Amino acid sequence: MKEDSFNVDDLLNNLFTQDNLATLFDDRVKELGIAPTNALEIMEIEYRPLQNILNGLSPRVDARSFLKLANFLNQPVERIIQLFYKALEANFPEIQDYPKEKIDFINKNFDLATLKRIGFIKDIADYKHIEECILRYFGYKSIFEFKLPGQDIAFSSGIRYAKNILSKGFWVKSAIETFKSLHNPYEYNRESLMAYIPKVRWQSTSVEKGLLNVVKDLFRLGVTVLYQKSVPSLHLRGATIIVNSKPCIVLTDYMGFYTTLWHTLCHEISHVLFDLEDIKKSRYHISEEKNNELPVKEREAAADFFAREFLFSRDKLELVRPHINNRKFIKDFAERTQVHESFIYTYYAFEYGNEDPKAWARAKLRNPPFENLVQSIENPWDNIDPIEIHIGKLKENEVYS
Repeated sequence: MKEDSFNVDDLLNNLFTQDNLATLFDDRVKELGIAPTNALEIMEIEYRPLQNILNGLSPRVDARSFLKLANFLNQPVERIIQLFYKALEANFPEIQDYPKEKIDFINKNFDLATLKRIGFIKDIADYKHIEECILRYFGYKSIFEFKLPGQDIAFSSGIRYAKNILSKGFWVKSAIETFKSLHNPYEYNRESLMAYIPKVRWQSTSVEKGLLNVVKDLFRLGVTVLYQKSVPSLHLRGATIIVNSKPCIVLTDYMGFYTTLWHTLCHEISHVLFDLEDIKKSRYHISEEKNNELPVKEREAAADFFAREFLFSRDKLELVRPHINNRKFIKDFAERTQVHESFIYTYYAFEYGNEDPKAWARAKLRNPPFENLVQSIENPWDNIDPIEIHIGKLKENEVYS
């Protein structure tokens, strides 16, 4: 009885103090007073397969090796397998058991290929990793807290593919949650916004600070503006979203031109001024290409006309058109009309790009670098902060105050 009791205690001690196979193996070799190579000969296992088991380096192992190792270590084979999978899970988290209901939910609500493409997730097969990324970003405690926006189909024409709808839904949901976190305390007043609009255009002449100044001013007018990059396969230019009964605007780096940031801003301001009641019914309006619904096309055309005429009208473009190759003339004209000169080149390319083969090259040449501006307000998909942390940084930098 005494000997049996000792054996049980010794076994329990091994089970609870030895937490990995490598340690068990080293201790056994020392106990027997042999070299590791001798242990390989005794078990008839080669060095690499043994290392794969001891350190969980590969899920592909010969099951007979577990029996050989268990006999050598004088341990139950179940314990050997348990410790092997513990090491394996540490090295290959994607093999861990993951609830089927969570897998189904994630596949139903997210386009994983797109999320990987933008760098939001690293592996489309590692659902534990995917769940952690989503929870971390949105600040959720459960994956089931995520819900596509209430009008997740209404903002498209109905002919979109399901994956596009999921990508767009993720993009909209991200913006909504960010606006909620910002929680603009100022009341929106249409008359105050109308009075402020004439002050917008001249701010474009300052590439580094102009847009930030407008974002700050609009925030105090009850209109929150957010920069959020689009995602592949979607042709999103911007959006107007209603959060806490107030208008919120999303800007994207559409086409990579400085001009389009401002055009999108003024385009969405037009929606705020003239389409707000309709937008409140669906909570948001997405400005995008290739939407062929007639009411949407008409509304988009009206918003584009507003932005274009306000920033640099067609009449002005006709005046400068004969001088498009005269840099000094264009620069002076831009200064007199209080707009960045790149607006003239970009709008000219848009209007006459088919007639003038150099138009877009000229527009790209005069497009000012604005990466620093974007980086100061962006939460990049491939290196993303949790929404709360991102908003905290923006408030510290007094973008929203």
